[in-house]
Amino acid sequence: MRKGYTVTYQMRKKQRQQREIVIQYVLKFVGVVLLAFLLVRFVCFSFTIQGDSMSPTIERGEKHLVNRLIYQIKGPSRYDVVIFKSDDKNGNYYVKRVIGLPGEKVQIKNGRIYVNGKKTKAFSSQKILSAGLAADEITLKSKQYFVVGDNYNNSEDSRSASVGNIKRTNIIGKVGIKYWPW
Repeated sequence: MRKGYTVTYQMRKKQRQQREIVIQYVLKFVGVVLLAFLLVRFVCFSFTIQGDSMSPTIERGEKHLVNRLIYQIKGPSRYDVVIFKSDDKNGNYYVKRVIGLPGEKVQIKNGRIYVNGKKTKAFSSQKILSAGLAADEITLKSKQYFVVGDNYNNSEDSRSASVGNIKRTNIIGKVGIKYWPW
């Protein structure tokens, strides 16, 4: 009688341990899914590049994670690649590089961009053919940014009257890791 009792007890104990292992795996899975949801909901989101204005740095069809939390902590820095929503009635989204920061003077002359009279880093071997609004020196107001696409001659950016200088409130986040295509 004692021997049967021990076998039954051991079987129940083993079943209980197996249940506990399954519950642990389920809880870990739920935790990972919840963490992923919170990250995507509040920290970053996926964005597919639509045009060629950032070529060759970022190509059409690439998928990038956009960090929307970083600019809640600090403002955009020079040369950050950002995504922003336009003020026009269509509410288009643009991906551009920040060149001018609030309070700075931006001008395009001789095919190059100058900030406060100093030539900026070039992200393309092309010379800028159309200076647009920046042919004359532009002074950025508080919380305004001057953005340009890396494909200088095929980009609708701050040089264009339809886009103009970007308000800080329109900047959604910083374009980060490319995850597609590898």
